[in-house]
Amino acid sequence: MNYVDLHTHSNCSDGSLSPANLVREAMACGLAAIALTDHDTMSGVDEAVAAGKEFGVEVMQGVEISANYKSEPVHIIGYGLDQNHPALQELLSQLQHARKVRNGRILEKLAELKINLNMEELENSSHGLTGRPHIARLLMKYGLVSSVDDAFRRYLKRGAKAFVAAKRFPAEDSIRVITDAGGVAVLAHPTTIDKSISTISEIVRNLTKAGLAGLEAIYPGHSSQTCKELIEIADKFGLLYTGGSDFHGAIKAISLGGAPVMPPVPYKIYENLKERINHP
Repeated sequence: MNYVDLHTHSNCSDGSLSPANLVREAMACGLAAIALTDHDTMSGVDEAVAAGKEFGVEVMQGVEISANYKSEPVHIIGYGLDQNHPALQELLSQLQHARKVRNGRILEKLAELKINLNMEELENSSHGLTGRPHIARLLMKYGLVSSVDDAFRRYLKRGAKAFVAAKRFPAEDSIRVITDAGGVAVLAHPTTIDKSISTISEIVRNLTKAGLAGLEAIYPGHSSQTCKELIEIADKFGLLYTGGSDFHGAIKAISLGGAPVMPPVPYKIYENLKERINHP
């Protein structure tokens, strides 16, 4: 059976591999298809699609949009959308600007703690968008923390000394923009929003009204029971279900395809997603 990974990141956001090398890795892992879903940018899509043709891996263009649901941070993945759609470009531009502003405020807070990082060096540390993971790696570079996790624990996570909340837009608006751009909107890693299946069901019910088309059921750390319950929620509301590893390369200890911390994602799930994109 062929398998896919519908949630991956490149160094155009906070992954460690270039889009082309990400696709090369997918080929090496024996995956039939991947979706590139960088945070708040689609700048790596063209490179990934071209690499897919070279390496014999199907590549679906996507994006993982940072959003809010009732003041709680959520991520909405858009699949198969037109990256040149004006409303999508405007939303991504606003999110990218908000990231830059946030980075500056984090560096200011770190400076108040006598930790001086250079904005130019931060921006040069990435091939695309920069964010907290890049700040964490700079802190590591200068021996100020022992690991990325240590940086988040001490300085960057919510409640830590240099934390700054991200500016996000309502999930409902993000879903509508994805839909208007010809894409399919999927709620990413729903158990990171809330562990309660009943609460997730209520969130999905509400977002379906705005055009949510699916949820990510297969994800690292999900038990077989959790996957089953999320698939039941998708079926209840007539939605797709998807799966992906949230691969970041060297940034996270999760392999492309997700083994062994999640079951493989069958190609049929990718086919169902393509069918929904082509026939909304």
